[in-house]
This record gives sequence, C-alpha cells and structure tokens, in this order.
Amino acid sequence: MRKAMLVLIALGVLAIVVACAAPTASPPQVVKEVQTVIVAGTPVEKVVEKVITATPPPTQPPAATKAPQPKTLVVCMSQEPDTLYFNGSNMMVTTLTLEAGYRDGQLGGIDQRDYDYQPIILQKLPSIKDGDAKITKVKVKAGDTIEKDGAVVKADKDMELDQISATFKMKAGLKWSDGTVMKASDSVFGYKTGLDKDSGITTRYTRDRTASYVATDASTTVWTGIPGFVYALYNTMFFEPLPEHVLKDIAPKDIKASAFGRKPVGYGPFRVTNWVSGDRIEMEKNPNYWRASEGLPKLDRVIYRFIPDTNQLTAQLIAGQCDIGTQDALNTDAIPFLDQAEKNGLLKPYYIPGSTWEHIDFNTQPTKAPKPRVDLFSDVKVRQAIAFGTNRKEMNDKILFGKSVIMDATVPATHWAYPKDDSQLAKYPYDPKKAEALLDEAGWVKGADGVRAKGGVKLSATISTTAGNKPREAIMQIFQANMKAIGVEIKLDFPPSTVLFGRGKDSDYMSGNFDLMLYAWVAGTEPTLLVYTCDQVPTAALTWSGQNNTYWCNADFDKAYSGFNGNLVREDRVKFTADAYKVFTKELPALPLYQRVNVYATNPRVLNFKPNPSASETWNIEELDVKQ
Repeated sequence: MRKAMLVLIALGVLAIVVACAAPTASPPQVVKEVQTVIVAGTPVEKVVEKVITATPPPTQPPAATKAPQPKTLVVCMSQEPDTLYFNGSNMMVTTLTLEAGYRDGQLGGIDQRDYDYQPIILQKLPSIKDGDAKITKVKVKAGDTIEKDGAVVKADKDMELDQISATFKMKAGLKWSDGTVMKASDSVFGYKTGLDKDSGITTRYTRDRTASYVATDASTTVWTGIPGFVYALYNTMFFEPLPEHVLKDIAPKDIKASAFGRKPVGYGPFRVTNWVSGDRIEMEKNPNYWRASEGLPKLDRVIYRFIPDTNQLTAQLIAGQCDIGTQDALNTDAIPFLDQAEKNGLLKPYYIPGSTWEHIDFNTQPTKAPKPRVDLFSDVKVRQAIAFGTNRKEMNDKILFGKSVIMDATVPATHWAYPKDDSQLAKYPYDPKKAEALLDEAGWVKGADGVRAKGGVKLSATISTTAGNKPREAIMQIFQANMKAIGVEIKLDFPPSTVLFGRGKDSDYMSGNFDLMLYAWVAGTEPTLLVYTCDQVPTAALTWSGQNNTYWCNADFDKAYSGFNGNLVREDRVKFTADAYKVFTKELPALPLYQRVNVYATNPRVLNFKPNPSASETWNIEELDVKQ
C-alpha cells in the first residue's frame, strides 16, 4: 500500500503542476470610446470603436547567455562502501563505485560481461591459438612447488609437467588520474602488494599458483603458472595495477586506512573529489582518462548516494533526485510498483535474469550420509517425477512476476558453455500426469490419504531452506502444493542460513543430512560443474567439506568434467560441457528452477543504461548520459 501511495503522490504532484501553469491570454475585446477631434478648426466629439488586446509584457533586455550546467548523474544504492581500495573490500557497492572512480573494468582492466571476459585496457586477451600464450613441458625436481590434484604441494620426485604462460600488452596512452603515465610495472606492483599476508586481499588462489609475474617492457607483462597448474582462465592473469608512484612508501596493511582508501588515484573515467560519510561520494570527470579523445565520459559528475530505505529511494527516483536505483537497493517485491510507475512515465525499470540460480538438491544416497536416512530419492525415476510435477513456470509467474526464465542446466541458455545443440538434454516441462506415471513405475502407490507409499514407507520428505527468505518461502509453498497433487507429502524446514550452510561437521545439513534442499549457486564465467563431481562428495576424509552434498557420483559426468577442465580450447570445452549436461539432466541430482532477477530502475532522463546479467549496472559508466 505504501508503494502504491508513492505513485499516487507523484501523480498528484504532476496534476498540481498542470493546475498552476500560467493562464492563457484573454481574447481581444471591442469597446466604444468618445474622442474629441478638430474639424475645420472647431472641436467636435466623436464616438469610435477600439479593439483592446492583452497588454504585452514590458520588453526585457536580452538575458546574458548562461553557461551550460554540468551533466550530473546520481546513483542511489542501499549501502555505503567500506573503502575504495579494491584489495580491502568484497562489497558489491564497492565494486560498483570502483568502476567509475578507480578502475576501468570490473577486474582491473578486464570486464566480465555476457558470462565471458572482455579486455578493457589490454590490447587483447592472450590465447594459445594466437601464440601469446603457450604450454611447455618443464622438468621439475623433488621439492619444487607444483600443483597436484588441485592443491599446491612440493614435488616428491623429479618429473616433467605442463607449465602455462601468457603475455599481456596494455593499450597506449594510459595514465593515472593525476597525469602520471601508467606502466606495466604498476601491474607487477599490484601483484606484489597482494602477496603480503596483511594486504587485505580476499583470495590468494592465483597468487599461490603463480611462478612469476614480470614486466618485460613499459606496456607488457608475462605471467607464468607453477608447473602442473593448467588453468583455463590463464587469459585473465593480468593483475590489477596500483599506482606505484603513490603507494610505494605505504605498507600494504596501511593502504586501506590511508587517504588512497577514500580518494584513490585511479585510471577510470572519473576521479573522487569528496566522500561525505553516511551520505554520498562525489566524483568528477577524469581529464586524464585514456578515452577522452572519444568524448568520454559523457557525464561531468557522478554522485553515489546511500539510501537504505527502498521506499525513500524509489520516491527520490520519481522526484528526479536519483537517476539510477541499483540492484542492492531494489528487489522483486518492488516489481508491481515499478511497472505501474513506468506506465505513468515516472521511471524506467529493468529486470535482468542474473547469474544466481535457485535449485533443489536431492539426497541421492541417504543411506551413506553420516546419519543415515530413509531412502526416497536414490531412484532416478522418482527424481524425474518430482521434476515433472514441479510447476516452475508458476514459481516464476507468482514470485518473479514472469520476469525470469526457467533453467534446464547449471548455466543459463545464454552462457557460452551451454550446448549449441541442446536436443540431447533431458527437459522437464510441468506434466503432473507424467510425474504420476513415473511414480507408479517406481512402485510408489497412492494410499487412502493421498500419499504414496512403497514397502510400508511413505513418500514423505522434508525440504529445507534458509529462514526469513520470502521468495524461497513462496517457492516452498508452491512446491508443497505441487507435490501433494502427485501424492508426495512435503514438510517445510527453515533453519538459519548459518546452520543450513554450515560445513565441517558430520551433523551439518551439507554433509548429507537432508531429504531435499533449496538454495542457490552462481553461474560465473566458468560453468557450475565441479560441485557435482565424485571427489566433492562430503566424507570424513574431507572433514565433511566437499560441496557435492547430493552424494551423486557418476563416472561419465566426471569424465566429461575432466575433459572440460583439462582443455584450454573454448570450442573443445563446449563439447565436453554438452556431454556433462547430457548426463546431469538425465540423472538429475539437482533440479534447476530459475535465474534470480536483478532489479534496476532509472529516471527516464538516463541514456545508454545497459544492464548485463554478469556485470554490474554501471559497467559502461563512461557511456552513460542524461537528457538536459
């Protein structure tokens, strides 16, 4: 009701503006007037008619030409960044802000769009096919650092292993916002800064697997991995530059708290001018931006405002005090209101199916769990029946107002790893009759109470998901009703997220102690495959930390994944994903539901806003513009 009132209030404001507009001019009037005229030297009174029109306003001297107002874009988000030092934060809003005020690209000169990597300040991404990346055989001595079975270890004997290297060339004309020329050595400085254990860097995965990273000239760096580390993302191993001339005398642990953390010297299209804690970050056009000759950025100023309340943020969008509402501030609950506001021309909403996707996991081997359970889902026919009996379209329509898409695999159909020909993938449109037929074939017979049973065991399962998540609660209710219609009893369980996602103990849900579980994975540039391999099944040997909590293990799937993971040629990798998805969709250890929807909104005056499923909403901040 409160959100609907915002639209009414906004419409009321528009009505008042119209009512208070200047009145139209009065029509001309004819009046009679007695005038005295001189006829033959004698005064004579004469009645004449006179046309009276509205008195024109007095002539004003021409106004002085006003200077054009600077183009300003106001981005409104729900949270305030904790720092603008990229190694010191993992907040979404920090990444969003850094794209304007420090870096050009999401990952230090590389963007992640359309589920793939795009070079920004690099001439290109290296490839083995082009010759600027290569794999060589190297001799390793006992005690040398290598990667084996995914872990960094010391070689236990002399051997020969593959070693990959890649060459990165930066574009010409790159400068820091203070005018200093950016050099390849700044990227090496960024790499070395992250080696410090107190640097604040959130992951050391690639640094731990780097044998060397050097600058070979002013614009070129060469990365070499440790022997045995055959990394499919070798073409992204360009480390984010840091301005060595600014930070060389500051210890890595002190950078976040330094002036750089709030007003960094960067290479993005804008530079920070002011940060008012609790309110806003102000930026101005970077005069040293490397694309300035192209007329970029198009804006003069960008202001990031922090507005925790969604209703207040939306009201300010309508009032023109915000130009962009970010995905962290808006959610699917706002969709009906945003649609109504769009009909009234007040704002423009965007609904983009994102990289996060919801799914239901089956416990396929419940008798092997640390705390054995009743076997309900080891039979693939039962899993397939559950899939046919689940109305995923209803979930999308009711929960996401039809704004998302149903998924058939562990990546969206727009992902590069999705098979070009998906005819061999098993698909599960809503078909309750087919679901019931499969359950009949599997020996589960409906009882007088409508619940199926087999061998004295009822087909009664508990589905678990995080407490307090309204969309998931709605999914559970729809799922419960769908299952009741085909004779499956479903009980609902809502543990806290810290409990549901706990790992490391044999009593954890993720150790196999569940029937059905609803949660989400993220479809990044690399497809979600590893989590369903046999070696990811939680075991005591892995201290129950394996991610394959479904306990599903399939040799053909593992073979396909091994081929995918060990291959560096994109075309060949897609062939292996097709093989993997053929097995996965038939065996169905997990039922993909739909992609979550990223919700954005802009004031109608915003131009060139192009949200992308795997990038932040301001990925093209240099191209954004506003009508004046």
